[in-house]
Amino acid sequence: MPHTLSVFQSLWAMEGLPWRGAAPWPLEERVRRVAEAGFAGVGIDTFSPVKTPPPHVIEPLLRDAGLRVSVTVFVTETRPLAEGLRYAAEVGAELVVVCGQVFPETVDDAAVLVGSWMEEAEAAGLPMHLETHRYTLTNDLGFTARLVERVPEVRLALDLSHYVVGNELPDLDEPRVEEQIATLLAHGGSVQGRVATREQIQVPLAFPQHAPAVARFRRWWERAFAAWRERGENDDCVFLCELGTLPYPVTGPDGRELSDRWAESLVLRSWAEELFAETVPA
Repeated sequence: MPHTLSVFQSLWAMEGLPWRGAAPWPLEERVRRVAEAGFAGVGIDTFSPVKTPPPHVIEPLLRDAGLRVSVTVFVTETRPLAEGLRYAAEVGAELVVVCGQVFPETVDDAAVLVGSWMEEAEAAGLPMHLETHRYTLTNDLGFTARLVERVPEVRLALDLSHYVVGNELPDLDEPRVEEQIATLLAHGGSVQGRVATREQIQVPLAFPQHAPAVARFRRWWERAFAAWRERGENDDCVFLCELGTLPYPVTGPDGRELSDRWAESLVLRSWAEELFAETVPA
């Protein structure tokens, strides 16, 4: 089968919308807008038990809208992966993304832990991607590069914005950084869309001062797609637009966001489709 790209929209990224509106869209309207805009599915973030929609509420909405589902699970010492896997099964998810908020001291210890998560997800019948995320076991770029070499079968949900701001990566490309990024790209299973600078996790896409950061991320995403194609393990690659709600966006003195995240999500989708098409082998 030919390789395809499926662009998902983060349900978390729909919070606080519409931009500068009088009242936020209710859940039903968020789902409807995602479907009508042509996204293939949604990503559900389970970080907050309070804000995570219960399965009996969200599953019928997604099913009726014809949207596919991925679920991001934040695993901690007191919140095991099993809880997230149960939620994923109840909402009909096709993919589980793990943010591991546990902190093994060595790469070997981390490898054992990640291997156990992969086995647990496989037993539940769900593919698992390990997200590159701040304040998780993938927090450090160098540590994560060594981890994936230790566990070559692991697949990453590549959110490289966390490394740019969390590791304060230099604005100019450096061989050390690019080598480590390339190692991660070679293990990418899915991609998450957001543009960061070394000072800010999520910058407005159209501001001219952010053009170099946009160019960097577009280049990384294109390389991620190319590496995914070259590996040829799966038929479909998920790109998740994840422009988070406050406090992620840049805000003005009134505390209001300076750009429209919903409009920017549509831009990200068009970029992903463009870059994916450019990696089609000649």
